[in-house]
Amino acid sequence: MNNNQLAQLVIRIGLGINMLMHGLVRIPKLGAFVSKTAAGFSQTILPPILTNGFLYTLPFLEFASGVLILLGGQFSRWGYVLGGAIIAMLLFGTTLKEDWAGAGNQMIYVIAFYLALRSLNDSSRNRYR
Repeated sequence: MNNNQLAQLVIRIGLGINMLMHGLVRIPKLGAFVSKTAAGFSQTILPPILTNGFLYTLPFLEFASGVLILLGGQFSRWGYVLGGAIIAMLLFGTTLKEDWAGAGNQMIYVIAFYLALRSLNDSSRNRYR
């Protein structure tokens, strides 16, 4: 296993566990998670039905993304894409609340998903050399 493949493994395990656990810890306390998080959006233009609908779905999307990433292969690719889409939606809400510190933290995930997807291309090119 070369350094690029090891780097891909490290980011896959890290992002996979992170996304999996974001969902896994929230699912058992879904109602409390939604109530607490939705309160932060009460002063935005988002209607509560939209906010609550998204928040009830979010942990399951995070869980699915983590599972796909950890499965590896083409599953990882789709897990990274799903994770990136999740972060894009979260960034929309976070910036709507003008939570710039939170948006900055979410940009770290954007970069991580970008690098993970990009390294998939690099590792597939290396495989055929």
